[in-house]
Amino acid sequence: MSDRTPTDSPFTEPFAEDWTIEAILEWFAVEDTRLSDASLRAPLRTIEESLTGSRWTVDPDASPASSVAARQPAVVSLVRSIALHVSRHPALRAHTVADVLHSRVPAPEGVVPAG
Repeated sequence: MSDRTPTDSPFTEPFAEDWTIEAILEWFAVEDTRLSDASLRAPLRTIEESLTGSRWTVDPDASPASSVAARQPAVVSLVRSIALHVSRHPALRAHTVADVLHSRVPAPEGVVPAG
């Protein structure tokens, strides 16, 4: 697992395309305060949506005056979604971020890719 993200990656630190899904989950397990780091929301959301084949939607009851962050999935929700998905499909744990982002992961049976 590298410490830096390549410059052509859609991510900023700390994730790199050579990290496995397992490594990401372990990284959060080591320091649970990372679960409240809002700067991780965008890269995690990209990984989660690519991995699960579904997109998060904004709560229709959310006030238009509420902040964008309040209408986005929380980091902890994204991590839980990834963990749940790979618990149902354990082979996905070994795939790298690059595999997931570049559609090199076959969709598990019963999952319809977003499109």
